[in-house]
Amino acid sequence: MDDKVIVDLLGQVGNLFTSSLELKETIDFMLKAASDLVSCDAATVFLLDENGTSLSAIATFPFTESVAQVATFELGEGIVGWASQRRKVVSVVDATKDSRFKNLPMAHAPRSCLVMPLQSPQRLVGALTMARREVRPFTSVEQALMQVIANQAAISIDNARLHERQTVQLAQIAEQKHELERSYAQINEISRLKSEFLANMSHELRTPLNAILGFSEILKDNLVALEEEQRHECLENIHTSGKHLLELVNDVLDLSKIEAGRMELSYDDFFVNNAVREVHNVIRSLSERRDIELSIEVEPHDLMVRADKSKFKQVLYNLLSNAIKFTAQGGKVWVAARCDDSETLCVSVGDTGVGIPPEHHERIFNEFYQVDSATTRQVEGTGLGLSLTRRIIELHGGTLKLESQVGTGSVFTFNLPLAGLQTTNGHRHNRILLVEDNRSNRELATMVLSGNGFEVDIAVDGNEGLHKARSAPYDLVLMDIELPGIDGLTVTRMLKSDPKTSSIPIIALTANAMKGNEQEALAAGCSGYISKPIEVANFVQRIATYLETEAS
Repeated sequence: MDDKVIVDLLGQVGNLFTSSLELKETIDFMLKAASDLVSCDAATVFLLDENGTSLSAIATFPFTESVAQVATFELGEGIVGWASQRRKVVSVVDATKDSRFKNLPMAHAPRSCLVMPLQSPQRLVGALTMARREVRPFTSVEQALMQVIANQAAISIDNARLHERQTVQLAQIAEQKHELERSYAQINEISRLKSEFLANMSHELRTPLNAILGFSEILKDNLVALEEEQRHECLENIHTSGKHLLELVNDVLDLSKIEAGRMELSYDDFFVNNAVREVHNVIRSLSERRDIELSIEVEPHDLMVRADKSKFKQVLYNLLSNAIKFTAQGGKVWVAARCDDSETLCVSVGDTGVGIPPEHHERIFNEFYQVDSATTRQVEGTGLGLSLTRRIIELHGGTLKLESQVGTGSVFTFNLPLAGLQTTNGHRHNRILLVEDNRSNRELATMVLSGNGFEVDIAVDGNEGLHKARSAPYDLVLMDIELPGIDGLTVTRMLKSDPKTSSIPIIALTANAMKGNEQEALAAGCSGYISKPIEVANFVQRIATYLETEAS
């Protein structure tokens, strides 16, 4: 290769290195230029990692697909690591005779090699290696040419890597900015919803209060001469407005309990038909006043469900009262309940009312949201019923969906597990073994737990508790500490040391509340500690939390 070609090629190399910020482009061009200027069988570029401790092959020429097979060197290891650590150019006449080479297989060993550190003015960047399969040492001219390329390449590679890091940082800053914008938007939305909530709440409270205060003032101060029928109307208005106000307050309280995780479900087995009939008896007068046909169909007639009966009836009442409110005189409202499969109860509440536009199907479940139309504004309501209804259904492990078209009516359908709330794998995590020797304490705990949907088995001493825990599967053991025979902590240690029972969570339930008692129970293997006397509401919540934690 003549001098003019070399000068032209070096000029091209310099131009690219000063203009390119793409790491791969820079390295690929470097390898190609190196092989054009200096004949070799293979050339490889190693880059120093971010920690400055190891060198990994980033590209090789011409065997680009083999780059993953090239060894990685710690700084100071092998000829590549040795030369890089000392910032020295190393020309090896015969690599097979140089002890600095790392794990060199003789069959594929390079012979003459050139190792050149790549270093910018700021730092070591990596290394360039060139190899020949025969003993033909690299000349001083070849080394000089490669030194020119290596110096420029090192600066270019350093700039490219800095550019990469800067690009990543800019992307992270952009994402953080976007996240801040989202958070700001959420804060604004929360503020808007808060203002809307307060405005709606103010309106909903003031409307019945206005009637109560106005009519009561007329009666109290005899401001208007009233006939008996008019006095009765005033009292009726006061009573109706008071009931509406109470309904609003109860709904708000129920929602706040759910939000705070304090809504407790009292599970019971009951006939679906009976619950539906009870709601029908309460709401029938409303449908009759509006001349609305109200029908009920429960199949099979003896269909049973395990749920909180009062909350189940509240859901039905909310859905039915809404259906009647938004159905014109002479329309139809119906309830249909069936067993969808062996595990699911399906209940539909439908009407031939005004219907709901598709764009409002999800929003109507938001607190205080009401479809903005002349029809809905004529109907009194708190705007909380549907939100509360869906929350109660979800607490039971069920779902609520809506099918509706404007002018043809609506159908709300909810599903509940027939056997009560289940976990995602289908196993009910509610089997509890209560080990308690005091009769009154046993009856209290059993009453509270059973009333909230838990299956409770009893053991009256340590020996019985140990036997039952080993003979039947339980999701939780409530262990009294002071037990006749074997004490509770000893039983706990024995259960935890047995592979068959070691995974059962054990909660200490004891009157021992002195300093150190809880630590002793936890050290014995207990997952939690509840002291007596128990606070019923908190007790149920903690047991549910322990079971959910173990189930997940």
